[in-house]
Amino acid sequence: MLEQNRGNETQSKRSNRLIREKSPYLLQHAHNPVDWYPWGEEAIQRAKRENKPIFLSIGYSSCHWCHVQEKESFEDLEIAKLMNENFVCIKVDREERPDLDEIYMKAVVAMTGSGGWPLNVFLTPTLEPFYGGTYFPPTPRQGLPGFSNVLNGVAQSWKTERKTINESAQQMKSALVELYSSQKSEKGSDIERDILDEAYTSLVGTYDKEYGGFGRAPKFPIPSQLSFLMRYYKRTKQRTALQMVLKTLDSMASGGIYDQIGGGFHRYSTDRFWLVPHFEKMLYDNALLALAYIEGFQLTQNERYEKVVNETLNWVLREMAPKDDSGGFYSAVDADSPDGEGSYYVWNRKQIQESLKSDSNAEKKSNLVADYFTVTDEGNFDDGESILTSSKTIELVAQDMELNIEDAESILRNSIRQMLEQRSKRQRPMVDDKILSAWNGLMISAMSKAYQVFEEKRYLQAAKKTADLILTKLVVLKDNKPILLRRLRDGEVKGNGLLEDYSFFVDGLIDLYESCFDPKYLENAIRLCDQMICLFQDEKEGGFYLSPSEDSDLVARPKDAYDGALPSGNSVAVVALLRLAELTGQEEYKKKAEDTMRAFWHSIGDQPSAYCHMLMGLEFYFGSPKEIVISGKSDAKETDEFLRIIRNQFLPNSIVALADSRIEKMIPLVEGKLPAKGQKPRVFVCSNYSCTLPSQTKEQLVEALAA
Repeated sequence: MLEQNRGNETQSKRSNRLIREKSPYLLQHAHNPVDWYPWGEEAIQRAKRENKPIFLSIGYSSCHWCHVQEKESFEDLEIAKLMNENFVCIKVDREERPDLDEIYMKAVVAMTGSGGWPLNVFLTPTLEPFYGGTYFPPTPRQGLPGFSNVLNGVAQSWKTERKTINESAQQMKSALVELYSSQKSEKGSDIERDILDEAYTSLVGTYDKEYGGFGRAPKFPIPSQLSFLMRYYKRTKQRTALQMVLKTLDSMASGGIYDQIGGGFHRYSTDRFWLVPHFEKMLYDNALLALAYIEGFQLTQNERYEKVVNETLNWVLREMAPKDDSGGFYSAVDADSPDGEGSYYVWNRKQIQESLKSDSNAEKKSNLVADYFTVTDEGNFDDGESILTSSKTIELVAQDMELNIEDAESILRNSIRQMLEQRSKRQRPMVDDKILSAWNGLMISAMSKAYQVFEEKRYLQAAKKTADLILTKLVVLKDNKPILLRRLRDGEVKGNGLLEDYSFFVDGLIDLYESCFDPKYLENAIRLCDQMICLFQDEKEGGFYLSPSEDSDLVARPKDAYDGALPSGNSVAVVALLRLAELTGQEEYKKKAEDTMRAFWHSIGDQPSAYCHMLMGLEFYFGSPKEIVISGKSDAKETDEFLRIIRNQFLPNSIVALADSRIEKMIPLVEGKLPAKGQKPRVFVCSNYSCTLPSQTKEQLVEALAA
């Protein structure tokens, strides 16, 4: 999709090697005059053969400043000539190779004190970084060096100061190797619950009491912080923890960071008010935020949170899924629209009235919509246009316009439908339509959990189709073992799966099993988890590397657990391992989780709030998880009623299984609990190797879950 949108402008231009790639980001650069290579042996061997430095540029398709540098520099003939004559130029899609991005981002941050995208790094032919930065304008501007000057300077230094460059590059390589091998604390150190209190205190210290969220501008949603706080509240009943979560959920849902018309969240807010977003939409943000709102609903029964989840997942199903209904979800929507960043999403009064002109009394209805979404004549964005927000309640708007609430709600609902239809006629931002195993694993979790709580069958169907697509297309057998690949696009699968692909997908399969109780999803979760341990485990120090052992094109083998907007592969692995330990009774899974937490314990202790997903695993570890076994037919009315009670509650430290003869070998917990012929469904609630008497009524189950 993205390739088609950009390709029309460049058909007459010569193409470079990237034209043979499938990555939408690489295809964006396929007609640059730069002699680009994709990452691989051909480029690396040429650099060695010609003894030239490598210019490595890393970005992604929805990156605004990546587009800016492309237009300013990579499409400039004189700059391209400088690049081609002096360097072997390599383009990398960071979403296909986050391991490369991790290594070279760490290097640039060490060199310059900051990082970001586009990431531009100069390497020796043996891949050691020696100079780099982020966005470079073509000529000096606002304190930034001009890209032409940078290219000339590096090229000259390579000719005259080679020895110094090689020494500096070797030092950087050694520093990277040391960084990834020095995170383990003292052997035998205890995993202590106190760190959870420290993380909570740290979050309280950075919480924005006025607008929600943490820190100032720019303000990124970090869903794992919210999910951690909800677990902390569940255990401690610390009211402030819940208040921080609810204020943040409410502020984001009413702000411009949320697409009030089409559903779904933009990447981040450029201000502390959640008003003006960076307009790209990422699949992983929306999966993780949907999960946070689902949990918020379980805790509060707030219907607004249900609405946000449904609108977000409906946007995913409508705009991020292949039209042939084959399963899987696309990666991202660009920040830039053809008419300028944000133009697809903003409105003025005239545009609202135009979209409603077919209605009788369109002016009055457009006034209601403008009032509800705070659209003013002055606007809050460029050229008098407004980013839609919804800080007013429909009750207040109805009162102001002297309408009853039912009529106001009907007008708003129909108006949104018409505005969405009108907006679809605008020039849409580009969609990066590659399917990534990791991010689809997160969306499988979101769809599965949404089905459990809201009983919308479309969500379960989407989760199953996506899981089946990955199991069919992206999992291959090697020596009778499952190997997960990273990316599917245009019929091509590519790239060894990374730690996050395995851990995110395994965790998604567990959620899917707990939604439909089909044993094949749990069986595949176990097989892929075992393979994850085989491929990524650091047997000496604990934890998991980001890349499999056979990847030899890395200057260092990264290992990290930092939980940003996207949780780390190690953190999700901990949660998945602990859940599987409870389901299967395999203590080895629990030990691997313990080893992983211990491997990063020193780093977690230094900044606990930066590892909130890992700490969610720690809450599970210390939480005496409830092992819930339903003994009854999956389609029985009583089974549905029991499931509704279980799923309507916030029970993060729990696993749920259906007693089924097909799964006894995988889940010993169900042994002896299979329903006898003619027996009504019952529920066993177990913890710490003991079970309550089976619950045979809804009242008994509520009591058992509360114990």
